[in-house]
Amino acid sequence: MDAARLKSIPVFAPLGKRELRRVAECADEIEVGAGEELLREGRYAFEFFAIKDGAAEVVRDGTHVADLGPGDVMGEIGALSHGQRTASVIARIPSTVIFIRAQDFRHLADELPALGEQIRQLVDARMRSIDD
Repeated sequence: MDAARLKSIPVFAPLGKRELRRVAECADEIEVGAGEELLREGRYAFEFFAIKDGAAEVVRDGTHVADLGPGDVMGEIGALSHGQRTASVIARIPSTVIFIRAQDFRHLADELPALGEQIRQLVDARMRSIDD
């Protein structure tokens, strides 16, 4: 994957060129169709996604809880914790997403302090919203 394409994703934006190249080594761009399920609530986490282009909806316990668009990420909570998905995410329209295996994502978060901090802040904010 082209490292420069990662710069438009806010969680990767603070990274330098070398760090972006490192992330790009672990990332793939994939196309998904409208209605395609990216994450399923309750399943174990094996991947992290960022939306490059398109839109998705987040559903928890059968209830719509959020809309996601370009630059938004999903799957970070389960990917970091080796845990189960806290929600399902379904593509609303054909979308391009960046895919990173959970194991690689955990290594990147440890290896790249700026990325690790961005992800920890995001996880903290999302965990607070789940508890509310």
